Amino acid sequence: RFYRLRQEFKSAGVAEYEELCKKMLNSLYGKFGQKAEVWEKIGDCPNEPDRVELCFEVGVVRTKQIRYLLGEIFELKGHTECFNSFPAIPAQVSAYARLYLWELMQLAGEGNYFYCDTDSLIINEVGLCRLQEMIDATSLGSLKVVSSPTNIVIRGLKDYSAGTKQVIKGIRRNAVEKRDGVYEQEQWPSFKGLLRAGQTDVYTVKKVTKVLNRKYTKGHVNSDGSIVPLVLGESDDYAPLFY
Repeated sequence: RFYRLRQEFKSAGVAEYEELCKKMLNSLYGKFGQKAEVWEKIGDCPNEPDRVELCFEVGVVRTKQIRYLLGEIFELKGHTECFNSFPAIPAQVSAYARLYLWELMQLAGEGNYFYCDTDSLIINEVGLCRLQEMIDATSLGSLKVVSSPTNIVIRGLKDYSAGTKQVIKGIRRNAVEKRDGVYEQEQWPSFKGLLRAGQTDVYTVKKVTKVLNRKYTKGHVNSDGSIVPLVLGESDDYAPLFY
């Protein structure tokens, strides 16, 4: 139903509702695997400002969090599954998606795919021809060609440029590039962030600078840009990748 609604909104040019339907289709399953924090009330604290404190216990190699909220004190006791959760649902969805991507990569053929993301592949013309029967722009679960750039630069995981489009995880589209790998952007704090900062009386949007490491640790990068998978236990050549 949501997919049909999304197609209808797309045809009508209603981008906002199309995006809402997309979010429901792509993200709703993850709510069934959400982890919840368990906070236990340990006292009252009238007139205390809302905040979160990280406490270090003497002689104990661990920390604990204390939350002051609306005149009450809570201690974080641990984590549990959320109400109405069922982790088998997101586990099946995400695992099946990875296996399906792997099947598509095998169909495209080794050497014809260059990158895979959560639900996409970057392939060459040969790979496109081999996957032609899987392409249907309007059928749910089928492939569609999003773009056909003439040049691509792949720097790492969720970090690539395809034509004029640039994708960098954690970097906003309106971020300002100060120099190579250094970006300045706005930071909109969450409720947890406000509590950690102890500034719940005002909401402040501030400028932050992000410096990208861009060290690839999921394999060994050869001089030609190709990747050799890590094989644990066979060699210590890749040990520096983990540090």
